[in-house]
Amino acid sequence: MKFAVFAAIFFVSLAATCALFGWLESSVNMIEGLRQFFQPGAGTIVFSPILLLFIGLGLGVFVGVSLLAVVAAAVLGGALLRAQALTVSRSFAQWFLLTAVICYFAIIVFAIEQNVPFLLDRPRVHPNTYLAAFVAAANAALSFSVAALIIRKQTSKVTVP
Repeated sequence: MKFAVFAAIFFVSLAATCALFGWLESSVNMIEGLRQFFQPGAGTIVFSPILLLFIGLGLGVFVGVSLLAVVAAAVLGGALLRAQALTVSRSFAQWFLLTAVICYFAIIVFAIEQNVPFLLDRPRVHPNTYLAAFVAAANAALSFSVAALIIRKQTSKVTVP
């Protein structure tokens, strides 16, 4: 049952990443474009704070919405595990986190290279594949860590003094 709950969280996170992939790729494109400000003869340095705001907005939407979806799945999964009187050990959560992030990176790299249609709203100019996959995997690591923390708190045994 624990594995099913954590697998559901993995797929919810993957679905949120695919739905918001356009935000991620646009943000990574803007990050890669930052180096142009430091080229010789670049006179548009005055617009760099605006670009940084748009990068922050894009990454904020990508991270925030996917984190919200994973937290909702974790709360529901934790309630289901609590109803079954199951606990989640720290080693299981760590094992899941490590395995899920590695699989997540591999899936996103494969999906980008194959140009699959379920990565929605992709811009015409595609950034570095590994950079986009790394940012997606880092977001997954954050989301899965928060999900594991929520589930462990929900399913921990309470001792009455």
